[in-house]
Amino acid sequence: MKVPQYKIHSVGLEEYRDYLNYVDILDSCKFYSIGKSGNFELRMLITRAKGDSGFKDLNLGFGVWNEEARDIDDGIETRNGDMQRILATVAKRALEFLSRYPEAEIFAKGSTASRTRLYQMEIGKIINEVPDGLRIEGLISQIGFVDFRKGINFDAFLLSAK
Repeated sequence: MKVPQYKIHSVGLEEYRDYLNYVDILDSCKFYSIGKSGNFELRMLITRAKGDSGFKDLNLGFGVWNEEARDIDDGIETRNGDMQRILATVAKRALEFLSRYPEAEIFAKGSTASRTRLYQMEIGKIINEVPDGLRIEGLISQIGFVDFRKGINFDAFLLSAK
């Protein structure tokens, strides 16, 4: 992928004690958004429902890490001008996960409809640079998942290995 990415650092599960009561964390990392509004620690998790043993209903979440609350806040807008770089970093980590678990399917959706739309627009800008091994589908509520294409409004996304 030609879009620059941030350096990723793995994070141990001990950072997420409260999360472990209701989800299994399969992957966790952090990286830093650095831009015009400052430096923000971002965290990304790939999770599944507690006790589920499959790889078909995984969830990808990311956002700004709130150290005091020990929580990821997916509602903060950093406005650092680096959304493409953030999404490229998230895509890279998702692709690394999918290379280890090629049967996995990872669901992703913005915390609001407008954020999902923002992700869709940013994905559209870099869709031709997505690595060959990564498949991105978009959810159309009345139809289901279809291959991602520009010009279609999606409600969520599904990432999988091709």
